[in-house]
Amino acid sequence: MIEKETKRTGDMINSRKLFDDSEKAHPITEDEMIKIEKIHGTVLLIGAEDDVLWDTAKYIRRMKQRMKEHSHTCRLEFVIYEHGTHFVFPDSMLKTMLPVGSGLFVKLAFQAARKYPEECSRARQDIDWRVRNAVAKWKRVDR
Repeated sequence: MIEKETKRTGDMINSRKLFDDSEKAHPITEDEMIKIEKIHGTVLLIGAEDDVLWDTAKYIRRMKQRMKEHSHTCRLEFVIYEHGTHFVFPDSMLKTMLPVGSGLFVKLAFQAARKYPEECSRARQDIDWRVRNAVAKWKRVDR
């Protein structure tokens, strides 16, 4: 399935259909859910609609809904970008991991990055800002 979807879409790897089909075949039970409400502190959920490895946006929405249904003490921050690919890393982190050609690698790996390079770049820059701010706030408040 992964090989077929990868070839069909032109992504380096595409496993989203596998995840979608597996959840249709076996809906997730409560025992299998991530108990996000038990996390103390700040929870920062970041994803993109065009993630081709799995449906990150759906899972983020599911966790957001879970937080509405369960009592919790954590602070939830979330953002879902229309374009950002599976590599929703802070821009500075991506450049640290791949100091040469990070933008080229993302474009080679994901079709969405080729179609929407500016949007993906802006998403990574925004993620960088969000993560830096979350860490700075944690240093001021939670420590």
